[in-house]
Amino acid sequence: MDRETAQKYAMLLGIIPWVAYVIISPFFNKPRPLILGMPPLMFWNTIWLIITSLCLYGAYKLELGGGLLE
Repeated sequence: MDRETAQKYAMLLGIIPWVAYVIISPFFNKPRPLILGMPPLMFWNTIWLIITSLCLYGAYKLELGGGLLE
């Protein structure tokens, strides 16, 4: 993968968590139903904490070497 394409994918991986937190989170701000004992917003943030780490790791690998699996 060439460097320019890798940078575009890395930018996309950086934008995905922002969209999940800023744009979609308000729709989960309800007290019920509980998901695994947590309100929906807390569950959403917990899941996206993990997914954000994976997205940023992928962006780092793309920027560093030009590929996720290298």
